Amino acid sequence: MRRLTGILIFFCLVMTIGCGGVLNNSPTQESVVPVYLANENCKLVGFKPGLEPEGFNGIKWETELSTLEGMKRIEKGSRGMDFYLKEGDLFKLGNGKPIPINYGFWRGKFYVGIVTTKSLPDWNALKEAIFNKYGVGTKTFRNKEEYLWVGKNALMALRYEEISKEGIFYIKSESISKQMEDFRAKVK
Repeated sequence: MRRLTGILIFFCLVMTIGCGGVLNNSPTQESVVPVYLANENCKLVGFKPGLEPEGFNGIKWETELSTLEGMKRIEKGSRGMDFYLKEGDLFKLGNGKPIPINYGFWRGKFYVGIVTTKSLPDWNALKEAIFNKYGVGTKTFRNKEEYLWVGKNALMALRYEEISKEGIFYIKSESISKQMEDFRAKVK
């Protein structure tokens, strides 16, 4: 268990440092790269008993895109990933505000659901909604709003970026993640 927690912290550090990049492109100001302090006392958190999702918002993992109605592609991703909005489909924040949901499909199969916010009040309402439904996740950093939940076939993350004031919630299928890894290994 301690090794798994260490791997989780290491993974989060790599993702944060690797994906962080420069946060200020102004030539007159210095660039800011945040430094996050790992939470050595964090414990791996799963989902509330019986609540591990088998998909997101009514779409089960690995559902074929072709079987869904009202899907509109919003982004042609790389490596077989495409993102869609579903007509009339919104996520309700804790304050009742509706936010669009992005659905990610890998090679035509449902893989990830994503909800993003653009302000601190919306972030707080998103966090409230997620905590009420799934419980409080693992807080991976002491000085960053980031929470993880790990299940048998679902990985979920909730994160807030103070500088950009953006929040993100995503839930993805671990079985599709494994298929993606296997596919990439064969292609190499």
